[in-house]
This record gives sequence, structure tokens and C-alpha cells, in this order.
Amino acid sequence: MNLPEGANLASKVWARVSVVAGAALLMGACLELSGFSVQVNQINKMNADLRPYVGTWQAKFKGKVFQTIKLEKKDDTLGGTVSHADIKVDPKSGELTEATASDDNDAIVEARLRNGALLITEPDEIQFEMKITGADEAQLQIVIPKDASNEVPTPKPWKLVRVKPKD
Repeated sequence: MNLPEGANLASKVWARVSVVAGAALLMGACLELSGFSVQVNQINKMNADLRPYVGTWQAKFKGKVFQTIKLEKKDDTLGGTVSHADIKVDPKSGELTEATASDDNDAIVEARLRNGALLITEPDEIQFEMKITGADEAQLQIVIPKDASNEVPTPKPWKLVRVKPKD
């Protein structure tokens, strides 16, 4: 009678160890897969957030284009170019008083979302903040560093219009 009871006890212990090991393996696999699904979801969300900015945008002053921004999707980020412009601003009101286009373009170093707007950085560290205001409309604001805000008048944002649809 002792022999069968000892064998029965060993099989019960082995069954419990197998159940615990199986549960641990299943839980580990679930954790691993949940990390993957979160990562895929974040990439898709980022793509959806950047999609409204894709296209060619232009700003006009007195009917003439003085600024062109071309934004295109590159992998999971935005890239493109920003044209140079010579502008003059009324120091009191921040309104543009002169704006002319230049033939030079700079590649965008970085374009990232910040506080519901796209922050665009050029190679010479000039930054613009672009906010979508309509289907094919946006506004562009030059970001003046806080340490230079006393020396340089802050221009009011100007209107951008998408002239080439997003791809």
C-alpha cells in the first residue's frame, strides 16, 4: 500500500510543476507579444499624426510667394526642404512689412510633433512651428529663442496653403 501512494504523490507533484511551468511560459509569451503590439500601434499613430503635413506648402505676401515648404514622408518621419526668404517685420505689431523669396533651399534637419504642432528645424537651427488650420491650410510661426526675444521682433504667424496634394 505504501508503494502506490508514493507513486501517486510523485505524479501529483510533477503535474503541479508542469502546470506552473506551462503558465509561466504562456505568461512570458503574452508579455512579449503585447510589447510588439504596442510598438506597432505607436508607429501607426505617429504616421497618422504626420500625414496631414505632407505636401508642398506656400506662403504669400502681397500676392507673391515668398516661402515654400516641401514635406514628404520618409520612413516614420518627415523630411523635405524649406526655401529661404528675406522678411522685414514691424517691431511693434509683428506684421510682415516686406517678404521676398530667395532661390536657396535648406534640407529639413528635423520635423517632429510638439504640443499639437510640427516643429521644423533647418541646418542653421532656425525653427518654425507649423499648425494645421484647415484641409489645405496651415499657419507658420518662426520660433524666436527666449534669449534673443529682446533683440529680434517676433513676427506674427503667416498663412500657408498646400499647393500640391499629399501623396
